[in-house]
Amino acid sequence: MIQLKPGFYPFWDDCMTDAGYTDAVLSVNRPERIGTVMTADRPWEGNQTNFFNIIREDGFYRAYYQARNYPETYETVICCAESPDGIVWDRPELGICEFQGSKKNNILLSNVICNFVMKDPNPECPRDEVYKMFEPYSPTNSGQDRVLKCYTSGDGIHFKEHHVCETPSRYTNMFDSTNSVIWDPNDGKYYCFFRGYHTLPPGGDKTNPEGIVREVRVMSSDDCVHFGESEPLDYSGSMDYQIYTACVFPYLYDDRYYIGFPTRYNVRAEWDDCYEKLTGKDDRLARMKDGSRLGLAVTDCLFMSSRDRKNWYRFDEAAITPGPEDGYNWEYGDCFPVQGLYETAGRVPGSDTELSLYSEVHHWTDKPVELERYVYRRDGFASYKAGFREKTLRTLPLTVEGSRLSLNFRSSARGYIKVSVLDEYRNPIDGYVSCAHFGDTTHRLIGFDKPLSELAGRKVCLDFAMSDAELYSMTIE
Repeated sequence: MIQLKPGFYPFWDDCMTDAGYTDAVLSVNRPERIGTVMTADRPWEGNQTNFFNIIREDGFYRAYYQARNYPETYETVICCAESPDGIVWDRPELGICEFQGSKKNNILLSNVICNFVMKDPNPECPRDEVYKMFEPYSPTNSGQDRVLKCYTSGDGIHFKEHHVCETPSRYTNMFDSTNSVIWDPNDGKYYCFFRGYHTLPPGGDKTNPEGIVREVRVMSSDDCVHFGESEPLDYSGSMDYQIYTACVFPYLYDDRYYIGFPTRYNVRAEWDDCYEKLTGKDDRLARMKDGSRLGLAVTDCLFMSSRDRKNWYRFDEAAITPGPEDGYNWEYGDCFPVQGLYETAGRVPGSDTELSLYSEVHHWTDKPVELERYVYRRDGFASYKAGFREKTLRTLPLTVEGSRLSLNFRSSARGYIKVSVLDEYRNPIDGYVSCAHFGDTTHRLIGFDKPLSELAGRKVCLDFAMSDAELYSMTIE
């Protein structure tokens, strides 16, 4: 039995839905592409600047990223940028590392391949270890036995090598993309989400000439030093295609829910007429000198969510695509999302705050990488939708412990959402039918003739009649 206690409940999956009585459509939403907020055009940056992740500090944001300019021979460096609002970014002169004879740069570390930094919220974490930076580490330098090396810092700027994470197994060629390390206050454990892979069976997917499938795995630890065995995420039988750089994190409004924006890796078997006419042909052909997959692969970004960190609802349709062909996109490296999702001011006076997500463009081209901002409405990653003809979303039987119900939804001026409460046998309950609500708000209080609290402990179903509308989430108060 589903229990709706006071709290937030998103419509990002179908776990509450009674499929036999629901014809509204659950689908992923694409964020609005706002534009470039930073260009990696410094001499130590360039076209292989990647693995951005953003941390919210007291009163500002800090972005960490790995920088390198291909095919120049500059070493890989770890840099940071800062922003007061997540929109305008600056690169401070840190004076820590020398580059071409000068320390006037924003480099934190040189000759380090880092792909994730976390600010540890664990109250037991020592103050001088609050910031943790993770680097793929191979004791034999072969790449066949990788684990993670951890650097720590008390101020987020000055890092020192601290420990090598211990795992029961050493992993071949893994940990080489974003390794999202999260501390979960609900069970007091650390979770690391990283790229793994599995092989295809003989005669498997003919669209995958490599014969391997990139996947996301998770392992846990009590102390961020000793990790247990990893296991792949479970997508409930969803199609077995390739994803990595999971960018997993707890939802900022409710840490019971985890969300992720993994990159989907797609590679075709051979060059064909589409590649011949697709934007970026020259860059793609140049890449193929180092391996055909580097020119044949293209990437996009998905959305997925979970209530337990292992079982995930993953949409097959892309959340972010490379966008209109501009001569530099639709290549391997497009739509690499940035770790982190942050609340930023609404662009319309008086409007709700928005959620900003960031992604990289121009990766591995002859242009510097740019950091782009995308915007979602609150809870707006996926929703149930209805066209003009009325559709229904109905929940499975549940109990409601609260006195008020509010919705995050939007409709047209003619459209609406009307809420009814049914008994467990799906019969209307007198006094629990709302009017037809229309508008566009993240918090619409739904009124009934009788208090919702009178239904406490009783099995009921919530019924949403929808026309030209979409429903993102609900809150029990």
